[in-house]
Amino acid sequence: MKLFAAFITTLFLAGCSSAQSAPDESVTMADIKGLIGTPTAQSIESCKVLPVGKKACGGPEGYVVYSSETVTDERALLDAIHRYNEKAKEEAKTGYSTCQHIPEPKPELKGGVCWIP
Repeated sequence: MKLFAAFITTLFLAGCSSAQSAPDESVTMADIKGLIGTPTAQSIESCKVLPVGKKACGGPEGYVVYSSETVTDERALLDAIHRYNEKAKEEAKTGYSTCQHIPEPKPELKGGVCWIP
């Protein structure tokens, strides 16, 4: 029983310790671009576009393009963009923007690299 109590206490203290030293989870555009790398692809179907940021009037600040062929962890990329967008949404509450609508661009494939005009 003492061993079990010591184990539970250790788990509790470990949980408290990790909560106090949680790393900063803010994501920058540089982090996102690092996850994307060079979006090379063999076909246009591999080129994907995602909205990033948030304008005060609504809508994204812009878009990023990536290749499903070269992103090694698509879940990590989507999570990073989600965290970036959540932070931008909070910042947009106190900011201002041009309120100009930016339509989602269609990706293009030139020279084996995905890009958006």
